[in-house]
Amino acid sequence: MDVSSAGRQLTWLLAVGGAVLLFFDTGARVLATNDEARFPVMARDILATGRWFLPEIGGVPMLNKPPLHAWLIALGSWPAGAVTQRTAALPSGVAALGVVLATAWIGARVFSPAVGVVAGLLSATMAGMVDLARSPVPDMTLTMATTAAMAAFAAAELGGRPRLLLAFYALTGVAFWTKGPAGLLPLVAALLYQLLSHRWAGVRRLASPAGLGLLIVLVVPWWLLAAHAGGALFVRDVVVSDMLRGYFTLDAAPWRRVTAPIAQAAAVLFPWSTLLPVAAWSASRRLDPGTRLALAWAVAVFALTALSHRQRFRYYLPLCPPVALLVAAWLDRIRLPRRETLVAVVWIVTATAFAAWEIQAVARRHTATDLRAVVRELASAPGPVFAIDAPEIVFAFYLERPVVVAASYADFARVEGRAYLIASERQAQSAAASVRRVAAARVADHPFVLLGKE
Repeated sequence: MDVSSAGRQLTWLLAVGGAVLLFFDTGARVLATNDEARFPVMARDILATGRWFLPEIGGVPMLNKPPLHAWLIALGSWPAGAVTQRTAALPSGVAALGVVLATAWIGARVFSPAVGVVAGLLSATMAGMVDLARSPVPDMTLTMATTAAMAAFAAAELGGRPRLLLAFYALTGVAFWTKGPAGLLPLVAALLYQLLSHRWAGVRRLASPAGLGLLIVLVVPWWLLAAHAGGALFVRDVVVSDMLRGYFTLDAAPWRRVTAPIAQAAAVLFPWSTLLPVAAWSASRRLDPGTRLALAWAVAVFALTALSHRQRFRYYLPLCPPVALLVAAWLDRIRLPRRETLVAVVWIVTATAFAAWEIQAVARRHTATDLRAVVRELASAPGPVFAIDAPEIVFAFYLERPVVVAASYADFARVEGRAYLIASERQAQSAAASVRRVAAARVADHPFVLLGKE
């Protein structure tokens, strides 16, 4: 068997193994947070109304993030004609498999085919990858787009194909459409690589008038569209509150600003984060082009994410590909007897453990969330539905109807005619005697009450 044939077989095995781990229960998870339900509800609005560029939730355009991920959910749901738990999660699963294969492709070209396969295997068995491959949030799509952009950069810079720099800028623009400014991470990673490799002269190597022009053409229309639709509210709520204050608000204790990013990154990369310190130390002593690329990529993602005062597990997902490359390259330098067999056994054990953990996590979610009584009561009930102190987008997804946030109980009380209110137990206690309790629900172990008035 020749080397290329063996490489193709390993790639197929990687694709099959990754697909089994990442897809075996797609759609089994209950959506239990507004973040999880937001893009599926946007996709449902796209299918119902054709508002592809400004999908709405409860009559309000969603301007916090560009809608590419909602488009993917809508396209995946189009054949069935409805957005379900399964079709909502499918784009993330496909993107996760793409991340695994793209990571292997980069590793094979900047290190060796063996490093590429191991890097793909490691990325498939990181906690963040296994978890978010099943979640309809846009972070896996972002990670796929940034990984593809870095693959184009690697081919242009290290592979001697400078024309692919245009693809790098195009894919960075696609990454922007998945999650806004976070999609510009590849630019920072590429710039850091050039500074490490060529100092300030390296900046000129990134200069591509056509590429920069294409990136501007891809990025600017979203800002113009969102600003036109949202006006002053877009500037205040999205640009100032969500984006600028996300990076320039330091309200956490100094020690938390250091420990929280490390803890979140370690959790996303688990279990391979345990090998990262020694792999990074080894990489710092061997700054070949491939190692510099992986280091610059990882440092850029971690630094920019750590600067934000919002520290969430999923924000560190784009760390998985570069860290997988660093650890795989370090493992390749270790001389162990029967190393390939050992790697295969460890991977199978790790994948099996993650599969068992996922099955238990799905069972816990189903136990902690029960909306059946509310769905049954409102299946054909007329009248608007409001929410106070409740995950209104989760209820909107499962009720398949708008759920409008009420500022206070008094606002609900002023609504004329039949209407319903989903509220926490604390809010329900202030309801008037004329308002009856219709049903109870539970979301992520938090109790809620459906109130109704004639």
